[in-house]
Amino acid sequence: MIQMYLARHGQTEENVNRIFQGQLPGRLTEEGKRQAVAMGEELAGVSLDAVVSSDLQRVVDTVQLAVGNRNLPWEKNSLLREIDWGSWTGRPLDSVDRKHLPPDAETKEVLYERAGRFVEYLRKNYEGKKVLVVAHGLVNRSIQAQILGVPADQLHTLPHMKNAEVRYFEIN
Repeated sequence: MIQMYLARHGQTEENVNRIFQGQLPGRLTEEGKRQAVAMGEELAGVSLDAVVSSDLQRVVDTVQLAVGNRNLPWEKNSLLREIDWGSWTGRPLDSVDRKHLPPDAETKEVLYERAGRFVEYLRKNYEGKKVLVVAHGLVNRSIQAQILGVPADQLHTLPHMKNAEVRYFEIN
């Protein structure tokens, strides 16, 4: 069994400005930095074995603030990147017709499959460990769906994670 603490990065300037961040690096706001520190305080009593995170800068910054000087093995894994919005990346959310993804965007089905590959990766490499996994809103939703057995067409039924929110899961 794996004990997973699944977390989302702190608030970013792009969140505040309602921008499709996708796989942009992202910049934490001062509030996002405070959220990351608070996440670390929330996890201070948990004896973690490792951290696995997205390699995008907003997550790297969140992990650095949350984990602080805890000496933990830390793996940055591209499977945990946020959905790739393709040509929507960097655009305001209200500037596009969200019912019609651009052809160069990653679909929710592809993201869901990538999240499944990540869960299998955890099973293979972190059995018996307590792991902090820090990533992004949509990929985290897909990871949760994979763990809970929720199909890709029902992703919308899972609650969206707030910035720097932590949820606990046991993976068998």
